[in-house]
Amino acid sequence: MRAALGLAGMLLVAGSMPVPAADAVLSEPPEPVRILLIGDSVTQGSAGDWTWRYRLGRHFAAAGVAVDFVGPRQDLWNNVTDQPGSTDYADPAFDQDHAARWGMQALVPDVPAGRLVEEHRPDVVVEMLGVNDLLYGASAETVAGRTADLVEEVHAVDPEVDVVLAEATQTWFPGVVGFNGLLHDVAAAADTPTGRVVVARTAAGYDRDADTWDTSHPNAQGEVKIAAAVADTLSGIGVGPPAARPLPDVPVGPRTGAEVAAVAGDGYVTLAWAGPSGATAQYVWTRDASSSEPWRRLPFRVTGQSWTGFYLTNGHRYQYRLQPVKGDDEPEGAVYSNVVEAVPFRPPAAPAGLRATAGRRCAVLTWREPAFATRYRVARQTAAGWSALGWVRRPRFAAERLPAAHAWRFRVTAWHLDVRGEAARITVRRAPSGGPCR
Repeated sequence: MRAALGLAGMLLVAGSMPVPAADAVLSEPPEPVRILLIGDSVTQGSAGDWTWRYRLGRHFAAAGVAVDFVGPRQDLWNNVTDQPGSTDYADPAFDQDHAARWGMQALVPDVPAGRLVEEHRPDVVVEMLGVNDLLYGASAETVAGRTADLVEEVHAVDPEVDVVLAEATQTWFPGVVGFNGLLHDVAAAADTPTGRVVVARTAAGYDRDADTWDTSHPNAQGEVKIAAAVADTLSGIGVGPPAARPLPDVPVGPRTGAEVAAVAGDGYVTLAWAGPSGATAQYVWTRDASSSEPWRRLPFRVTGQSWTGFYLTNGHRYQYRLQPVKGDDEPEGAVYSNVVEAVPFRPPAAPAGLRATAGRRCAVLTWREPAFATRYRVARQTAAGWSALGWVRRPRFAAERLPAAHAWRFRVTAWHLDVRGEAARITVRRAPSGGPCR
């Protein structure tokens, strides 16, 4: 491979021929190694993931090795809406270029490998395909043969491109173990001194329960293992160092919480939320703050974007938070949404004891406050219907500049926030003396 020589190879070559000065060679930084990643969902990743591409990029950055991921895509798959185009990486600060797609098969690639090499001019192709072909009934031998064809397509365009064939990680699926074994035969037959073909042992030590979030796709721990196996193999052909051991212990599950809002009603509270990206369910945590209860997690997961808790005590303050889940992975550590508080209430009854003191062109209304009332709307009856006079928060309202009449009819409606309760009505006769209101 051309770019795999790097700076060390350049110095060795320079030592065998006359050059003006060593500083002239040292001042030329090595060209980045162009790496084309071809794969399916395991390589593309889904919303909220770091991806093993990210882990591999961080490995090279930490080692000071210049690489350039190339390819026609940068997106993740949105596993919640089941469509492409997500850009919600757990950390987007890396080279996101790739040529992978959720569900892609070796037998039916999005873009032929030869065309990808023509368009993106990689120094190395890392390919991880085949498991979807096996799941749709293709034999291990057929998929291995197609993989050999892919290598031929790459070398037909550029015989100096190195190819890394990554094993399928899902060894618990039918046919995968046999296919992975055949990959070594494909690599041995296609390997050349100028265009290496090697196998990355990405399936070694890979665990269905510990390393995936849905028995198929890698969680953070699975990403680290895949990236390490690929890094080890790339190191063997001169690209960067092998992965450091032991591998880092990274937390799994979503790392951010949802944004939650709460609305209360008569004996219930409804939660509605958005996010976090990639979360497939939520655990609801709740406490009755009025009774100083500790937090408790409800025993079931909630899907969708809303949930209602019933049979609550009106007037009590309830607090809620959500804990996100992706597949079968609960988040490690304290990963929650914001905390919201709501007070269930009964729609307020009509204001009791409605009374009035009248003047010549005014009236002062007073009443007793019903439970759960937070404000009141006062209206006066006219020939055209009820005409609003205003809102108050206290049980008193002064109606000024009333039209000349023997009597006026008023209505006072109790509200709880934006929920209307019942109304009380009263007819008020003008004071005989025609004096002012007090």
